[in-house]
Amino acid sequence: MKDLCLFNSQRLTVSALKQTLNHAELNQLIAILSPEVTRHLPPSFHGITTPVDAKVWLNEQAQTSQVYGIYHNAELTLIGLFIIYEDKGHAHIGYLFNAQYWGKGYASELLKALIHYGKAKTQWRVIHGGVSIDNPASAHVLSKMGFTKTPSNTSDMLQFELAL
Repeated sequence: MKDLCLFNSQRLTVSALKQTLNHAELNQLIAILSPEVTRHLPPSFHGITTPVDAKVWLNEQAQTSQVYGIYHNAELTLIGLFIIYEDKGHAHIGYLFNAQYWGKGYASELLKALIHYGKAKTQWRVIHGGVSIDNPASAHVLSKMGFTKTPSNTSDMLQFELAL
């Protein structure tokens, strides 16, 4: 996990997600992609219930974005996903955590480490993130971390950005 590390924090390591996950990791991925977690996400995130579904989903995501695992340092467990699409100095991000890790400050910790990484190690000028209007907790985390709300092309999404 550590040799493929993109960035880390006190409790989290964000690392490349292997295309060949073992059985335990596939089950952790399925737990992350549960209906409770993905209810505010696009349909491509829904219905991932088997290891085969998880492999297919991961391969599809890798066609358009970089997909990283969010690992809990103490548990050495896959607890979330970090997805990024980079374009001309802009980083478009998304992240999701297994529901059992909600409300424990992991999203804020992830974003703080991401911002530090973005400033120190990348050519990014702006980080973009979007959340469903039905997900005020995620919108609050982005605002708390310094992201500002920007106009959205759709009525069901809130868009945020942070200039680095």
